[in-house]
Amino acid sequence: MRTILRFRWVVLALWIVAAVALIIKSPDMNQLVRDKGQLAIADGYPSSVASDIIDKHSSEEAGTEAFIVVFHDEKKLSDSQLKNIHATIGHLEKKKSELGISDITSHFDDKELESQLVSKDRNTVIALVDVKMDGREVKDVRGPLEKEIKTKNVDTYMTGNSLINEDVIISSEKGLKKTEVITVIFIMVVLLLVFRSAVAPFVPLLTVGMTYLVSSTVVAFLVDKLDFPVSNFTQTFMVAVLFGVGTDYCILLLSRYKEELSAGQDIPSAIATTYKTAGKTVIYSAVAVMIGFASIGFATFKLYQSAVGVAVGVLMLMIALFTLVPFFMMTLKKALFWPVKKDISHKESRIWGWMGNLAITRPLIALGIVAIFTVPLLVSYDGDLSFNSLDEIGDEYESVKGFNIVADSFGPGEIMPIQVVLENDDSMKSKEYLTLIESIGNDLEKLDHVEKVRSVTRPTGDKIEEIYVKKQADELGKGIGEGTEGISKIKDGLNEAASSIKDSKPEMEKATAGIGDLTAGTKELQSGVGQLQNALSEIENGIRQGTSGAGELKKGVAQASSQAAELQSGTRELLNGYKEAQSGLEKLITEYGKVPAGLEEAQQQLAGLGEPLGKLVQNHPEIAGDPNLADIQSRIENATKQVAIAGGTVSALNGELGKVQSGLATANGHLSEVVEGLGQFSSGLKEVEKGLGELESGLGQATSGQHQVVEKIPSIAAGMGEIADGQERLQSGFGQMGDQLDQLGDGLSQSTDGLGKIEDGFGEAKKHLDDIAEDTDLQQSGIYIPDQLLTDKDFQRVYDIYMSADGKMTTMDIVLDSNPYAKRSMDMISSIEDTIANATKDTKLEQANVGIGGVSSMNRDLESMSDSDYTKTVTFMMVGIILILVVLLRSLVMPVYIIASLLLTYYSSIAMTEVIFVNILGYPGINWVTPFFGFVILIALGVDYSIFLMDRFSEYKELDVKTGIILAMKNMGTVIMSAAVILAGTFAAMLPSGVLSMLQIATLVLSGLLFYALVILPLFVPVLINMLGKANWWPFIARKSDE
Repeated sequence: MRTILRFRWVVLALWIVAAVALIIKSPDMNQLVRDKGQLAIADGYPSSVASDIIDKHSSEEAGTEAFIVVFHDEKKLSDSQLKNIHATIGHLEKKKSELGISDITSHFDDKELESQLVSKDRNTVIALVDVKMDGREVKDVRGPLEKEIKTKNVDTYMTGNSLINEDVIISSEKGLKKTEVITVIFIMVVLLLVFRSAVAPFVPLLTVGMTYLVSSTVVAFLVDKLDFPVSNFTQTFMVAVLFGVGTDYCILLLSRYKEELSAGQDIPSAIATTYKTAGKTVIYSAVAVMIGFASIGFATFKLYQSAVGVAVGVLMLMIALFTLVPFFMMTLKKALFWPVKKDISHKESRIWGWMGNLAITRPLIALGIVAIFTVPLLVSYDGDLSFNSLDEIGDEYESVKGFNIVADSFGPGEIMPIQVVLENDDSMKSKEYLTLIESIGNDLEKLDHVEKVRSVTRPTGDKIEEIYVKKQADELGKGIGEGTEGISKIKDGLNEAASSIKDSKPEMEKATAGIGDLTAGTKELQSGVGQLQNALSEIENGIRQGTSGAGELKKGVAQASSQAAELQSGTRELLNGYKEAQSGLEKLITEYGKVPAGLEEAQQQLAGLGEPLGKLVQNHPEIAGDPNLADIQSRIENATKQVAIAGGTVSALNGELGKVQSGLATANGHLSEVVEGLGQFSSGLKEVEKGLGELESGLGQATSGQHQVVEKIPSIAAGMGEIADGQERLQSGFGQMGDQLDQLGDGLSQSTDGLGKIEDGFGEAKKHLDDIAEDTDLQQSGIYIPDQLLTDKDFQRVYDIYMSADGKMTTMDIVLDSNPYAKRSMDMISSIEDTIANATKDTKLEQANVGIGGVSSMNRDLESMSDSDYTKTVTFMMVGIILILVVLLRSLVMPVYIIASLLLTYYSSIAMTEVIFVNILGYPGINWVTPFFGFVILIALGVDYSIFLMDRFSEYKELDVKTGIILAMKNMGTVIMSAAVILAGTFAAMLPSGVLSMLQIATLVLSGLLFYALVILPLFVPVLINMLGKANWWPFIARKSDE
């Protein structure tokens, strides 16, 4: 120490040079926090696995950041506002290259996204903007974007996880500046009150200030060059701890220095004695603090590790305390306490003296007072934690405002859904894998608090019902129902045709018999024509014989004329009958011509039933062995064959009817000629009869006319012969057609019976399908992906969103009904993991690599990491502190109740913090970092006060325990309370920072230090010291028995 005093100006110069050099060359700490101080999940955790898989399969350029642009109004957006928003999106499209935008997603370009990007109340529209960072910081990208998205008459915001984190950093930086200013002012005021000197307060401030400047630059170099852990908390903790404990140590040293000066020692001796006594205490205290913060280095979580910077600061503080403070002591001498000149003695603490006496003489009362302060808090403590980073900075920041608007407009889980990522060795662009993916989505959707699941098979979050067997069974049932109706109509038509054929058989027989009568009559008519020819020949001979037989001839001609008229009339009736038969036959041919087409359609419908029945068996293998199914299939095959046979029969019948129709047409032609010839014949007889009236004058003419008549008779007879032949052929055709109609009727009856069986089978199949459609849950009915879905153009776009190009990665978005930052959302991750494991068991995706991303998953992983690190770090820290206490106090007993007193203080303080922030202010829980940092800081700093007291107590080891502890408490009470107030004040300076976690840590440490300095240490610890007596130093020192 004397060497340091001798070269004190050199020491000061070294400090100044080092500080200036470090500050000039120091990296920007705030920038380092942005670059290296963000939360990172360790490898192997679900969110980290998800991120790695996406990076591996992503086609996007690395370093792309997603921002959510929010357009909002308190009322429904008008058409003009929507046009303005559309114009803003178009403006961004034009400035893509300038702003570094890689992609913009809005409903203006894709109407199918409207339900996801436009709120139901039409008050809010969002657009997704992906920006290539290209080494830029979020703060660099943010400004230009915010300028460009400004929209006329519309409130605009940008939000997203990166923007929220950036605002947390900004808030922390602002809070740090406030903390620094408030801390300096507070310490100055407290030191003025403690030392009642205008000079003394500057010694701690200058010493600690120099320490902070140097240590913060050293930490910055370590972060920059060696990737030393850093976070938003690093600088704030360094300010609070260094100014707090640094001032405390300075108070301890200066107070002891005052004691030694008041004892009459000269300046160098007083300084030397101060550092031999109080200096030792400072070393042990500082080492305890340093071990406390250094032990955080054993954590794997970088956020926790970032507090290791405080250990570096404490190390630099120790050097400053043993170099700079002696410089001020030696240089300023007694002027250090100016304007106090006479009495600079150290004052004893009456309060601590009184509390120590109460603890010794009334231990139960002392413990009762401790219980009053601690027990209600401990009983009320629930340990609720919050991972909501939105609460960190409040809604005065644009990113938080935007998030809250989206959460209110679309639902809290819509903006940041949980993302399940599946990676497989094979491409999943197949029906089998898509079926598995949809099955997983179904199981996930059944979980509590899951609002919807979006995936490649349900891109909008709604099920595609067409891929479910229930829906397919319903559609197939409807198709079979329509087919059954068609079969029923065919069956009725065939029944009607069969009945018509049977009903037409008597008419056919009658027609056949009538044709026979016509044939016989025609032959008789032919014979009569021959007789008429003989008679006419005789008439002709008679005319030639002269006028003597004119009267007789005239009589014969009249009779012949009458017979010719009757014959013409009968022949005309026969012609009309044939024409009616021909017309009826034409209608019959027309109607029967329709039958083959109907039978062919029936045959096709029957054949078409095979495919849906096959798919039904494929989707429901359990009915493959059902005898009803086999019976249906057999009946369909038989009916198909019967309909085919009936079709052939009807076709053949149509051919025969065509021949009959042709014969009738020929017969009708001949009959027409006969009727025409008879007409000519009748006309000729009338001429003959007329000529007989003029017999005398026209016998020559009569003879000539009669000769013409006679000549026509052979042609009439020949025509009648041809008619008779045609009638015989017609009768033969009608006979054959009757037989064919009998066969056709039998075939149609058999077809009707077969169709009836098919109808019954279809009825049973439809009933089974209806049962599936009505009684089976959609999800339980099974999934069958049609081939056409895989080639659908719109479905290919879905692939681009939810699958990698090679099909080996797919994603699923799980939208919850709770805030993604809420504890309930975090707890869902375990359920999701279990559900996926069960859904993929014994499937092709059983060995798939599964990751779960999103804010909820990241926070769950942070919770797991923090829990693991908490236990490990606390263990190392407690072991280190206990070892320091054992070495310092030379006891195994005292460290135990000191640690117990610190733990009691910690749990009481965190309970107090929970009461304030959860029970009173209404937060969902204490921020998740508060318990860890609160524990480390409170234990590391609180143990200082124990060391202050117990080290002074050890100086009185020659006295009895009661006297020694009361004396130690009187001498150290003012120092400890002053130190506690100062340290509490430095953490209280964090309260205006506006960062919730800082507020909670400050509240915990502040209340803990005051608890410890005013209740636990002066009441609880002395009771135990007095109870244990000489056992306090077990097993190292045997104290004298109390006398």
